[in-house]
Amino acid sequence: MNFQSRRGSDGETSDSDHCEDIYDVSPMRECTDAFTSVAAAPKWSVPDQMVVDSPVLASADPTYNYLNEWFLMMKSNEVKFHPVQSLNNQPQITSEMRGLLVRWLTQVCQTTRPRLLPETLFLAVNIVDRFLVVTPLGLDCLQLLGATALFIAAKMEEVHPLCAEEVVGLCDEGQYTRGQLRMLERRVLSTLGFHLTVPTSVLFLEHLAAHGQYDHLTSCLARHLLVTSLQDYVICQHASSSLALAALNLAASLVNNTRMNTCPAVDRCILDLQLVLMTMMDRLPLPDLLMMCYQQYHQ
Repeated sequence: MNFQSRRGSDGETSDSDHCEDIYDVSPMRECTDAFTSVAAAPKWSVPDQMVVDSPVLASADPTYNYLNEWFLMMKSNEVKFHPVQSLNNQPQITSEMRGLLVRWLTQVCQTTRPRLLPETLFLAVNIVDRFLVVTPLGLDCLQLLGATALFIAAKMEEVHPLCAEEVVGLCDEGQYTRGQLRMLERRVLSTLGFHLTVPTSVLFLEHLAAHGQYDHLTSCLARHLLVTSLQDYVICQHASSSLALAALNLAASLVNNTRMNTCPAVDRCILDLQLVLMTMMDRLPLPDLLMMCYQQYHQ
């Protein structure tokens, strides 16, 4: 199985010259134990759990209150649309194959001209995982599922979505047809009940970042952490809001040796911060990601 992304219309496939490009992905390390012991905790302090019952503080700013209400609404829908153990019923697809598919989707989003939004990538991966939870799939159809999910996600997020011919052209040459893409699109939408407005970790990240004072490098590194985490099956078992909070904590600690400031809405929702941080530190190539962000930031 060898997924290859086509070049953009301008023939370029080089990495972005700007830090806003969150699609560059370093190679993932080999799978290790999912969690480390508490003794291996980082030097910076991480609470065992966040406060559950702290009330959401009212504010004179209606925008602030609206954002808090939005966060709580998305958090309440998170469990419903968060796929867990999506490969349990897949006899032919492994976590490594899923990681290869997500890496290909990331490269497609990076090289397509104009570049696709990060929300498109995260929604496409969510669609893939939710479909795999309930539908056994042959290995020969895995790339077609990824292309179909990207096709659907682009319609939801992009101003100018991809057409069917463009999506088919991104796959291995001659592998699939436009009719097959359309047929699987109907199957996916029917299986998911047309529920496509889902809370993803990049949406939670944008909300959390709005409540803290972070430099550009910290926000960039947090986005890199989330994009790279999409490839890791173990990390993706955690809730999207937990991943977003952990990414900001980890980015702030690596860049400034500080912890992020959470808002009351976050304090009452996030319970497993330390566990998610341990998983990320164990499974992500943090030095490579940090160096990549520094290089792009200075460029």
